[in-house]
Amino acid sequence: MNLHFTRPLKVFFLTALLLEVVLCIGECVLLRAVPEAGERYGSYVAFLVLTVLLGGLAAYVVAWRFDANDTRESRLQRVRISELERSIENLEHLAARREEFIGSFAHELKTPLTAIIGYADMLRSKDMSPKSRFTAAGYIFSEGKRLEALSLKLMDIIVAGKQDFELRRFEIGYFLRTVAAVTVPSLSAEEITLDMRWEPGYIEVEPDLFKTLMINLVDNARKASRRNSVIELFAKVEDGGCAIYVRDHGRGMPREELAKITEPFYMIDKSRSRAQNGAGLGLALCQRIAELHETKLEYESELGVGTTVRVLVKGGADDVEADA
Repeated sequence: MNLHFTRPLKVFFLTALLLEVVLCIGECVLLRAVPEAGERYGSYVAFLVLTVLLGGLAAYVVAWRFDANDTRESRLQRVRISELERSIENLEHLAARREEFIGSFAHELKTPLTAIIGYADMLRSKDMSPKSRFTAAGYIFSEGKRLEALSLKLMDIIVAGKQDFELRRFEIGYFLRTVAAVTVPSLSAEEITLDMRWEPGYIEVEPDLFKTLMINLVDNARKASRRNSVIELFAKVEDGGCAIYVRDHGRGMPREELAKITEPFYMIDKSRSRAQNGAGLGLALCQRIAELHETKLEYESELGVGTTVRVLVKGGADDVEADA
């Protein structure tokens, strides 16, 4: 058994043992010098030797008890330190999640606000037919309501970690048209055309969150595209569900960038511009929304040629129960 003695204990026990040995030798000398003690000299010697051994044993036991207590206290202290380190780590993680939420929420506010401002500007500055005015007002209202619902759902995702959102069925064409309607103002400002096509069928998604994902993908494609270019938004019924694609013909990305673009705050680095490759905090949130739909974002990109993003969700061929 390895014992750990503190310096005071070492001094104390060594001093005690030395004094005991000195006293034992002194007793032996005195007894030897007294003639009357000759007959009992052997008994005295045996008694003193036994006393030394018992004293040493007692010192060992006391030292062992002190060492055991010291070891127990050290263990408890290590446990306390470990718990404190975990608490600090949890607090840092919570602070990071809150910071990420604030950044994500601020980023996601921009898209519906862009649509609201764009349609409001049309109403303010253009001479529109009653039907067009009604349509623009409808988009302003629907995007305002989506913004309200989206804020609560983003808080549930990022702060509370909620994962049990209800999925609803939508006809593919209807859903893609709602995405296109929101992106029209920003695409028109840069004279970018959105080419939409789809196969008949339905998808099962959480509408507010998945619409946010798709709008982000189109918006990132816009940032990567040149003026007067085309962005493709199309859907195909495939094995396992319905695949939706967003393809641009813009800058593209190097292969080494693809593994990093969904990292939170990756494009916020000061040495980069979020607009450069259409990647950033929005894609980190898109990845999280895709995970909630039990899927993932798949990227293909070639520098100078463009980028295609694919997301496969639950769905299939035409379904009469799909929402309209």
